[in-house]
Amino acid sequence: MTLKEAHGKQVKIILKDGQIYSGLAYDYTSALDNEPEPESITVGQTELYAPEIKSIELI
Repeated sequence: MTLKEAHGKQVKIILKDGQIYSGLAYDYTSALDNEPEPESITVGQTELYAPEIKSIELI
């Protein structure tokens, strides 16, 4: 699942370093709008960037 597909859904995101974030994924920002950063999405109060993410699951 991509970050764009996760927007507005309840998800569980696992980062490459093992941290897990669960909740509503909102505030999707494309790489073009987030320059110089990659695309990102917010879960809770944490902005997560695409290169950090290992997997995204619907819950």
